Amino acid sequence: MSARRHVIRPATLEAIVEAAIRVLNANAGATMSEVAAQAGVGRATLHRHFHTRDDLVSAIGIRCIEDMNAAVRAEATAGQSAVDRLRSMFRAVIPLGDRYSFLGTNCTDDPRVREGYGMQLQWVMALVEDLKEQGDVDRDVPSPWVAAQIDQLVWTAWNAIAAGYLSADEATELALRTLTEGLR
Repeated sequence: MSARRHVIRPATLEAIVEAAIRVLNANAGATMSEVAAQAGVGRATLHRHFHTRDDLVSAIGIRCIEDMNAAVRAEATAGQSAVDRLRSMFRAVIPLGDRYSFLGTNCTDDPRVREGYGMQLQWVMALVEDLKEQGDVDRDVPSPWVAAQIDQLVWTAWNAIAAGYLSADEATELALRTLTEGLR
């Protein structure tokens, strides 16, 4: 008798991922049982597709990378200055914190997530070079330093929105101001 592989319907898989995002945002240490209950599936169904909690967090990390990339592409306008591209990037990515801020405490070592993040950093590094070229960032500041600050400003904005003391629009403008003008 041959073993049949159980196939999860796309709608069930989507329900699991969306439930996990909700549950992990409410409690970053939530268990797989809590995710299964929120998704309305049994633990066996959940574990058929995501063998471990790390597998589930990795899938969400990949979804985050994809959503960020799609949001940035949707905001991009040909011919924008570097600072306008930075503003567009912040406008696109910062509102995603409502969905993905828990990833900061649920890190994953999945190579697919690292690869996607690395590709995003390449785009940010190219933007940093353009910001320097156009005089929005001093040329003597190391580019990796500027890229790290952009990355950190996104995480800081996500946390500020989650804590409720800034809106997405306020966080976007403060992130841009912090990078280009300092905190004067």
